Amino acid sequence: MDQSSLLGTAFDCQCGKHHNVPTKRMYYGDDALDYLDETIRASGNYKSILVIADQRTIDVAGQEVIRALNNAPYDVDTFIVPDNKGDSPAADDVTRDLLLDRAPRADLYLALGSGVINDLVKWIAYLRKTPYLVIATAASMNGYASANVAATIEGLKVLFHARACQAVFALPGIIINAPHELTTSGLGDVLAKSVSSADWKLNQFLFDDYYCQFSVDLLKNLEPIYLNNPRKIRNKDPEAYQALFEALFYSGIAMTITGTSSPASGGEHLISHTIDMLAGRDSGKHDYHGRQVGVASILTAALYEKIMDIENPQFCDVPDTINHDFWGSLTEIVQPEYQKKLPKIKKAICFLSEADNWNKLRSLIKPQLIEASKLKNCLLQAGAAHRYSDIRNNDESFKHSKFADVVIHANQMRDRFTILDLAVMLGVIPNQAEQLIEEWVSG
Repeated sequence: MDQSSLLGTAFDCQCGKHHNVPTKRMYYGDDALDYLDETIRASGNYKSILVIADQRTIDVAGQEVIRALNNAPYDVDTFIVPDNKGDSPAADDVTRDLLLDRAPRADLYLALGSGVINDLVKWIAYLRKTPYLVIATAASMNGYASANVAATIEGLKVLFHARACQAVFALPGIIINAPHELTTSGLGDVLAKSVSSADWKLNQFLFDDYYCQFSVDLLKNLEPIYLNNPRKIRNKDPEAYQALFEALFYSGIAMTITGTSSPASGGEHLISHTIDMLAGRDSGKHDYHGRQVGVASILTAALYEKIMDIENPQFCDVPDTINHDFWGSLTEIVQPEYQKKLPKIKKAICFLSEADNWNKLRSLIKPQLIEASKLKNCLLQAGAAHRYSDIRNNDESFKHSKFADVVIHANQMRDRFTILDLAVMLGVIPNQAEQLIEEWVSG
């Protein structure tokens, strides 16, 4: 399938939905910015454009962007999002309010950057009902073409639907020369797909939730390029980098057309979100999202393998409240999320206790999975984070006890049902959590 033929289209899908792809163009090549001005002109009669970046991304690509717009018949202004206490900006409600207060209005926004800048511009553009384009600076995350915003609001890591960009532009020279940790963060993010797709299928089976196989299959012809040849990522192979960037881009398309993050986000993301929330609570610093997700994907894939090998499940009583000692001041915002999930857990236990339902689940889920060993090897060979100790926590390595606490409690932070909940129902979490951590993501 030629994924590019999907851009800007609308079609009826076998999942029963009518899909709309609002992003019309993706240019990846040395000449990508040659198409910037004509794309802007074709998109509307804009008189003013605001480029939004941080200090790092404006240094990396600002000159190229200004040069591309040099002869444009509209006013071009730039807004630099300030750093957050000496660190990179954060996608949170404080920074949102700062942008709403200080960033000039314009007819069109250009997001120059990757994760945080992309989320902030998407958020502001949505609130101001303004279209936007993206100029990517790293293959670091899957949000470029996604309508979702991942942000922290009042301490809670949330995901909400906004509006996708009209086009994405990427220069290989900038993408390939981005810091390696950013690239391997993108690799960790996209490798979550097999686990998140399994979680999505799990919800369809247990609760008759919506599911779209088309969106799950959207990356199939791209995955082998980086999954089977991870050293190409380490060695900055142009083909592997393009495949990774396109996989991240179309992962965002999958989320946009389905209206959910489920094609790309499951229990592994809850582990990463929990790490982020604890850092925010404690005024600390966390690592790149995809580095955390990559490690969590190995562990959740191993959880799936262990649970799918169980022939006669024995279900446990699950806690009826969250662990207040673990969540501390976050308890008030996390507790309602967990309370919304409890009826799902009870329903799942009843359903899976009926004859043959467990074996039906196993036969549905197993084909979705990529082996934990393959995910680990891919991240290892690519030079990516693949152990909990690779994850930075306040500029130090994550400690075993803290990572185990995160894994044990991460299912409580959002009402979405995932492999983490299934593991709690079966007692695998907490009883075997430390053993699985030691086996798969230590060393």
